[in-house]
Amino acid sequence: MLNRAWLRPTALLAISTVSLLALSAASQAMQKSDPTRPPGKIELFLEETKTSDRTINVTAVLKKNQTFYAVINQQWLKKGESISGWRITGITNSGVYLQNENEPGAKPLRFLVNENSDFKKQANDE
Repeated sequence: MLNRAWLRPTALLAISTVSLLALSAASQAMQKSDPTRPPGKIELFLEETKTSDRTINVTAVLKKNQTFYAVINQQWLKKGESISGWRITGITNSGVYLQNENEPGAKPLRFLVNENSDFKKQANDE
């Protein structure tokens, strides 16, 4: 009976020691994977997105021969064409309706012409 009482604390101590060593080794392995990461921080893996590629800037709308054209991100486009993952579903005097190509069932979004654009000024100077 005395023998069992002595084994229990020893067994618990051994299990605790092994667990701490395993956690310490795992922690060191994680820290070695990225030497610039601050200690104690959990690394999150996020898909990198480029916001500049996804920005939509409508600078002008023009109607020529009953067809509307829009200048979006410095490109002349018409209804049905795509830019940065967005398809043009409609063009009006004041803006453009775009639908995300990754969400075909979604409602098109309206992007207004950027009033701060210097496109009109450039067009008049030429």
